[in-house]
Amino acid sequence: MPDVTRKELQQSLENDWGTYVERYRALTDDGRRRFVREQGYARFADILAHFIAWWEEGIKALERMPGDPTYRSPDYSVDEFNAQAVARFADWEEDAVIAAFETLRRKMTDLVDHLPDNAFQVTRITDRLHIEILGHMQEHQFQGG
Repeated sequence: MPDVTRKELQQSLENDWGTYVERYRALTDDGRRRFVREQGYARFADILAHFIAWWEEGIKALERMPGDPTYRSPDYSVDEFNAQAVARFADWEEDAVIAAFETLRRKMTDLVDHLPDNAFQVTRITDRLHIEILGHMQEHQFQGG
C-alpha cells in the first residue's frame, strides 16, 4: 500500500469526507437514488451507517496500534459487519445518522492530528489509515449526478 502523510489524510477528512453529505445532497433526485442503489444500499443513511461502523473499529485499532506493536485487528465477515451496521441505524432518521457520521469524522480528524509522528513510519498503521480514509473514499466516491 502507498505511504500516507498526515497532511494527505487531513485534506481527505476535510475536503472529501467533510463535504460528502453536501455533495450527495447536491445530486439530482435521480442522481441520489442511482448513487445509493449503485453503492448497494437502500438509503443514504445506510451508507453513512456503514462508514460509522468501520470508522468506530478503525479508531479503536488506531488508538491502540502506536502503543501496542502486537495489536492485530479482528477478522470480520465484511458482508455481515455491513449488515449489522445498517441494522443498528435502521430506525434512525437521516439527519441523526448524518450527525453521528460528522461526530465520528471529527474524532477521526482529531486522531490523525494527534498521532505521533513516528506512527507514520509504521506500515501497519499507515496501511490502516489508508484503508479507513483514502481507500474507503475511493470505494464510495461520487461519479457525478
